[in-house]
Amino acid sequence: MFRIGDFSRIARVSARLLRFYDELGLLKPAHADAQTGYRHYTVAQLAQLNRITVLKDLGFSLEQIGEILKAPLAADELRHMLLMRRNDAEHRLAQEAQRLRHIETRIAQIEADGVLSVDDVVERAEPARRLLSLRRQVKSFAEARALIPLLRDQARPLLPKAHTCPLVVVAHAPQFEADELDVEFGYSVEALSPPAPAKSSLLGLRELPAVARMAVCVRVGLPEDAHLVTAKIGRFIEANGDVLDGPSREVFLRPPDPQHMEASMVEMQFPVRRPVPGDL
Repeated sequence: MFRIGDFSRIARVSARLLRFYDELGLLKPAHADAQTGYRHYTVAQLAQLNRITVLKDLGFSLEQIGEILKAPLAADELRHMLLMRRNDAEHRLAQEAQRLRHIETRIAQIEADGVLSVDDVVERAEPARRLLSLRRQVKSFAEARALIPLLRDQARPLLPKAHTCPLVVVAHAPQFEADELDVEFGYSVEALSPPAPAKSSLLGLRELPAVARMAVCVRVGLPEDAHLVTAKIGRFIEANGDVLDGPSREVFLRPPDPQHMEASMVEMQFPVRRPVPGDL
C-alpha cells in the first residue's frame, strides 16, 4: 500500500483532491490508521480514481458522480460519453483538446486495469550525477517547460557549444500537486568540469546522490500524460513489496524541444526501498 502522498505521485492526482474525495465518500482509502489518521491506498484503486477523473472532466458534478459510481460504468460507456463530448468540443481552444486527450489516457488506464504490463519497468542502480541546475516552484507544466530555455541560456557560458549533457529533472515535492510543482532542471555535467556559476547566475552546481535501487520506465510524450507510466511503476513497486524513497527524477534520452515536447523521450525514475516499521 502507498501513503496518500506517494499514491498521489503514482496516480498524478492532487493529494488535496484525494482527501476531498475521501470526505465525500467517492474514494475511501484502503486503510486508515485509527491512531494517526494516515490514509493508505493500493494500485487497484487507480481504476476507481480514473473513473472519477473522467466523469469530472466530462462535466458531471461530484454529486452526480457519486450516483453514477453506485453502478460503475464500463470503459466503453465512458468512451461513448467522451466521443459525444468531443463532438461538442471540436471548435474549442487547443487547451480543451489537450484536456480531452488527457481523459483518453485515463480511460486507457481503466481498460488496462488488471492487465497493465510492467515488463518494461526495470530496477537498477542510478549513479551519482553532478548537476548544473536551477530549481523553481511553478504553477503548471507549461510554466515548467519554460525553464528549459532559461536553463539553456544560463548554462551557455559554462558549457561547450556542442555539449551533449543529458537534461535531468528532479521532482522535489513529496506529493503531486499540478499547480504547485517544485522542480529542478539541470544538465548532468559529471563528464565535464564546468566552472562554478557566477554569483549573479540563476544556476547552482551540486551533487545528485547515487540511488541503489531505482524503478525506471521510459515515457514518450508530455508530462501531462505521464500517469500511464507512473501507474506501471506503481504496480511494479507494489508487486515487489517496496515503498517510494525520495524525489523522483526524469532523464531526457534525447535533447528536448520546448516547442515539441510531445516527442520527448524520457526515462522516469522512482527511488525505492524495503518498508520499515511505521511506513504502513
